[in-house]
Amino acid sequence: MSIGQLKVNAIRLIGGMSVLDYLNTCDGRRPGTSLEKVIDNLSNLEDVVHWFLHAGLIEPEEHDRLVQLVYDSSWHALTAFKQLIAFRESLYQLFLSVALGLPVEQEKMAELNHMLAVTAAQRLLVSTPRGVIWRWRPCDTLEDMTSGFIGRMAVEAATLLTSSDVTRLKVCATPDCDWLFLDTSKNGRRRWCQMNVCGAREKAKRAVGQV
Repeated sequence: MSIGQLKVNAIRLIGGMSVLDYLNTCDGRRPGTSLEKVIDNLSNLEDVVHWFLHAGLIEPEEHDRLVQLVYDSSWHALTAFKQLIAFRESLYQLFLSVALGLPVEQEKMAELNHMLAVTAAQRLLVSTPRGVIWRWRPCDTLEDMTSGFIGRMAVEAATLLTSSDVTRLKVCATPDCDWLFLDTSKNGRRRWCQMNVCGAREKAKRAVGQV
């Protein structure tokens, strides 16, 4: 396992949905943060492929094949990476607005609708012993891989936005944390992305202030 894959595997998956975990691969974008720079845990297209395996969205065999595809694509990989990150950031701004109870920018919704349309050819219905399910087509080109990855996130985003679960969407109460999550606690009062990380950090700050 490469150093890059080990780094990506260390990214916590706490959002409650893969699309939220994908948005949580970066910090420093939230308005009012005191972080001096944006900290992105995905540095290149290979990292994105590693993350899709880490999140359980692709199988190990597909992962290995796509990593090789990235290697063989030379500088074209940079363009694909920029497209995937740009869509991630557009979705982040959309869901941050929803979590904060603010109006959603129509251009963000329009982009999501556009991505749902242009990536539709990457998915198909198949019959299985468990019934008919959606499945993503195998990727043979960098363009197909990029479209398939964006499509997965677009479909999950649309699913969340049209589900009652969207009322459970929250952003971490720590101002310097960008992370979004679904609050599935019984009382609906979860404040932090993780109690033992951001929650502990905030409580430690308050304890110091009381000394």
